[in-house]
Amino acid sequence: MSLYNIRPAKPEDMNFVMATFLRGLYYGDPWYTQIPKDIFMSVYKQIAQKAWESPTVVIKVACLKEDENVILGYSVLSADNAAILWVFVKTAFRNQGIARSLVPSSPVFVTHLTTLGKTLLPKLNGAVFNPFL
Repeated sequence: MSLYNIRPAKPEDMNFVMATFLRGLYYGDPWYTQIPKDIFMSVYKQIAQKAWESPTVVIKVACLKEDENVILGYSVLSADNAAILWVFVKTAFRNQGIARSLVPSSPVFVTHLTTLGKTLLPKLNGAVFNPFL
């Protein structure tokens, strides 16, 4: 029996999603920290907002069954499930299959990579890193 449900993101989820995405990407690989933090955060926030407003992007949220406002993790995907743009699961809930349940089983592309993401990429059935989508 699962302790969580998967649902579409709601507008009230977006501050959490944006904040964890920006911090996760910035601190997730040493390359990003070469960019001054204030520049990265302000510019990449605009890029992410524009991308996520597109009808070709969907955001799924894993939340507690008993309280759908408690977010355990989320994924940002292309609507056709060909690309994983980002996946996040709170540390306390990792290694429970939540990330796997938030992403397609055979994505074609991954658009953002962190140090952790580089280690997980081979588990995605041949998905290719393509930051240009």
